[in-house]
Amino acid sequence: MNKKQHLDQHGFAHFIIPIVIVIALVAIGLIFIKQSQHKNIQYTDANAATLAQSSKVKIKSLPIAIDKYDATTGMAGDIKFPNESFSQGTPDMIFMGYGFVVPGINNAQGSDKANPQPTFLAPAGTKVHALIDGKVVAIPSLYSKDYSIHMQGKGSDIIFETEHVMNVKIKVGDEVKAGDVIAEVSTYDAKNTAGLGLVEIGALQTGNPPAHICTFDFLDDSIKAVTLNKISQLESDWQTFRGKSDLYVKEPIAGCLTRNVITDNNNSQTGGANN
Repeated sequence: MNKKQHLDQHGFAHFIIPIVIVIALVAIGLIFIKQSQHKNIQYTDANAATLAQSSKVKIKSLPIAIDKYDATTGMAGDIKFPNESFSQGTPDMIFMGYGFVVPGINNAQGSDKANPQPTFLAPAGTKVHALIDGKVVAIPSLYSKDYSIHMQGKGSDIIFETEHVMNVKIKVGDEVKAGDVIAEVSTYDAKNTAGLGLVEIGALQTGNPPAHICTFDFLDDSIKAVTLNKISQLESDWQTFRGKSDLYVKEPIAGCLTRNVITDNNNSQTGGANN
């Protein structure tokens, strides 16, 4: 290589390297802007389902296992079907979907309200699994003397909560994989539900009040079809077991009676009513 060629190549390198750096910085900036814009998106009745389904962070596991009811064991996965009746005023439902109207007699506010958190009844002590891959961002102690676990996935401002659990196995800051055991079903409300505890799940944007989105619109494609079928099967099996054909109604998506955003006056950190 002669001296002129060496100088030409050396000069070309000096010219091209800054361009590459600029392109890289622009690309990084665009990614940052896109992520920031995504985090600032406000969920509304009109866009909630679409935004949830396009979310980069998805639910890859239910908190407990559900399956077709087995009359020989009395179980539907982790869920026990009790022969006893629930207390008067308590909905006779083994599972309550997003948007189910909770009678005022059963909440602190004393007025009917739409439930923003799908609710499963199961024996206290049943292992509870993480919904998503993500970081544990909060574990507030609730009015019910149990806990809520808040997890958040990278690049999303949605909090995925698993509420009314005890014997928590993880701590704030832990990175957890969907399906990992994180706690146990608490005993909360067991006196009204034939000895069964309950566990609630939710997907929300934080705020005062928080805005909840149809939880099952966040299901990952790897489990979506089978999970929605299992929820529908659970509802059908329970109606047959109780001999009541009108406990569940047709839903826009299994597990959600509405896809509208639901806000409530519960504090997202304590579960108790805001003043």
